[in-house]
Amino acid sequence: MNDYNKFTAMLASELHRYLMEDEEKARLLPDDALIIFQVEGEDDFNRWHKEMTLRNREANQSVTYVHLKKWRFHSMIEDMTLIRATA
Repeated sequence: MNDYNKFTAMLASELHRYLMEDEEKARLLPDDALIIFQVEGEDDFNRWHKEMTLRNREANQSVTYVHLKKWRFHSMIEDMTLIRATA
């Protein structure tokens, strides 16, 4: 999997989380919408994602562009164990 695929997976996951917290915006998204991410300052990714996404568009499927200007960076921890220390 290339870095753009990983980046897209992260964006999709974060969009899903965001929409779960903002029901008003979630209602604006059609059920069958094809999502095209457009990230400020990421022209190469934007071009790649649009081309790849539109190749998979079904007949008459609506397209929704998600323009992202900024986001918070979350922990990149993949696995962790906490062990409580005793005095």
